[in-house]
Amino acid sequence: MKPTENIAVVDIGSNTLRLLIGNIRKNKICRVYTDRVVTRLGKNLEENGNIKEEAIEDSINALKNFKKLSETFNVSCIIAVGTSALREAKNSIYFCEKVKESTGINVHIISGEEEAYYTLCGIMNEELEKEHSLFIVDIGGGSTEWIEWKDQTFRIGSIPIGAIKIKEKFLNTDSYFEENIESAREFIEKKISIILPKVKIRKFIASGGTASTLAMINFGLSTYQPEKTHMSEIDVIKFKMILKNLLSISIQERKKIKGMPADRADIICAGLIILEKIIDYLNVERLTISEYGILEGIMKNYKKFCYNNPL
Repeated sequence: MKPTENIAVVDIGSNTLRLLIGNIRKNKICRVYTDRVVTRLGKNLEENGNIKEEAIEDSINALKNFKKLSETFNVSCIIAVGTSALREAKNSIYFCEKVKESTGINVHIISGEEEAYYTLCGIMNEELEKEHSLFIVDIGGGSTEWIEWKDQTFRIGSIPIGAIKIKEKFLNTDSYFEENIESAREFIEKKISIILPKVKIRKFIASGGTASTLAMINFGLSTYQPEKTHMSEIDVIKFKMILKNLLSISIQERKKIKGMPADRADIICAGLIILEKIIDYLNVERLTISEYGILEGIMKNYKKFCYNNPL
């Protein structure tokens, strides 16, 4: 495979299926096309243990479309990875077999630690590698990955909490009661205190849909503009003001806020509370939003997948 040939990477997440088509030139990723479809594979997963048939069909239809788009851009390889929902679902093998049968795409289910590693690979660049210490979190629908980077070495891990899980457990109404919000905070705080290392950091980076939405709200963007939001910064005081406002209004009002994708209005508060408790735990004063993550990390490591996974 030549470095300039296009590659397609698909992240099959608990909330969203995301597509990145691009190529690698001089060890840097050149984005050609991106797309996303919300299918909620992780919906009610903790309740019944299985991915719902409707979500499976929606995901297969999205993957069929992603494959057509990939063929349009003459990709040499399609890499599809499954994360939290597929790690946990009892019927994940069934899902992967149906995807293979319907689309010809092989789905690689990766561990939480692998997800964290590829997120690190996607975010890091020459400038960030010069940092003495970094802490990265990627808040997904079903899990939250963390990376501590210090003096060219790193520690990684995964916490089994995500925006969909917290929403379904504590915030499953159009408007929120204070006792439910506090219960969510206490639950998250307990989880992270067991798993997250208590460290001093110079730079804190958040990635994933929750972080992207926060950046869009901060800028008041009506459309997704990663060229503006990528590596943008937000003061923790401003972040907490945004969260406080979102928690105080109904889902209908949330959808009217500039920067709020309608399909994320019901889970954004859950994701932001996870971010809030991690920030509090680490005494962060300012956060940076990265639009890069697992998709870019997988693309940088395409050789591990592509030679056994042709289009």
